Amino acid sequence: MIRGIILSLFSITFLLWIEQSVDVTYIWKTAAKVTLFLLVPLLLFRKMGFPFFRLVQTDRKSMLIAIGSGVAIMGIIFAAFIILQPFIDIAALLVDLASAGITTTTFPFIALYILFGNSMLEEFYFRGLLPNLVGKSRIRFILPSFLFAIYHISIFLPWFSSALLILAVTGLWVGGVIFQLANEKSGTILPSWTIHMCADIGVLLIGVYIMYFY
Repeated sequence: MIRGIILSLFSITFLLWIEQSVDVTYIWKTAAKVTLFLLVPLLLFRKMGFPFFRLVQTDRKSMLIAIGSGVAIMGIIFAAFIILQPFIDIAALLVDLASAGITTTTFPFIALYILFGNSMLEEFYFRGLLPNLVGKSRIRFILPSFLFAIYHISIFLPWFSSALLILAVTGLWVGGVIFQLANEKSGTILPSWTIHMCADIGVLLIGVYIMYFY
């Protein structure tokens, strides 16, 4: 448990530093994330066997609930964007995206990675590895979800006001708990991964609007 917490704090701090302090493109940030969220854990904790990644063991009921929850969250994301759009600095967002190498040309390819690759990395790490390292304690619902939310501060920081930033992080924390609850019955990350991809679809569709039609 201690090793898992130390690893997560180091990994998240390092990725926050890269996101905010180092002027590198999205591909280098992605390489750092793959290394810290996947490759290093695979080496350090290989004896675990990663039972949460045995996706074929996921039961049908969990998946149906996950799909329904994912569609609902997608709707909430659309509604939140419509309501909060006047308070979001979209100009700063576009500048930040461009500086990271995300343009109208590269966006489709990055969107595919976000939908399938990035979501898998985050679910493997925050809903699979960390809860398993923590064990059966209820901390597995709170701590990994909190770290998941804190990690995303680096993404939202340039775009939102302080109030919206707190709201976004709180929403991610609560969402992380919901994601973890979705996995409880089957013991795999497929339900939460499904919800995560639905949420990403909502965000990416908003991204399409911002990138091509704003």
